[in-house]
Amino acid sequence: MINAADAPVALYGHCSITYQTMLSEATAIVIDDRTIVVWEGMLTRLITSQLNLSVPYYTAVTKALKRMGCIQQLKRGGGTAPSQWELLKEPTEELFANAMPNKVPKMDKYQAIQEQLDSQNNRILALEKILANIIKEETG
Repeated sequence: MINAADAPVALYGHCSITYQTMLSEATAIVIDDRTIVVWEGMLTRLITSQLNLSVPYYTAVTKALKRMGCIQQLKRGGGTAPSQWELLKEPTEELFANAMPNKVPKMDKYQAIQEQLDSQNNRILALEKILANIIKEETG
């Protein structure tokens, strides 16, 4: 069974191998006196068929590589047309750690109920203070 704590580590590994594969198939192109490294192909096919990762990893890997600033899409493909991706920098563990959103643990149902009760109690206390002030003004 996969441990939830190992999931980010696995995703980083998938990002790294995806980037390395793209880099090995990429070409350097000169645009406006600037050389860029471009991979052209079908990224879904690369991730699912060539690297044998499951389909849901396509989205996770692509989003992670974009968040880390490793890749940038130059041309969107579709159907039989390949997409073009500029390879900007190799993923690192530090980039990965900084780019991944911090997940707040879900509250269990009792914590959620307690939070609702606390909120309602605070609202009732505020209303009671307002009511006390109104009564004081009318009688005073």
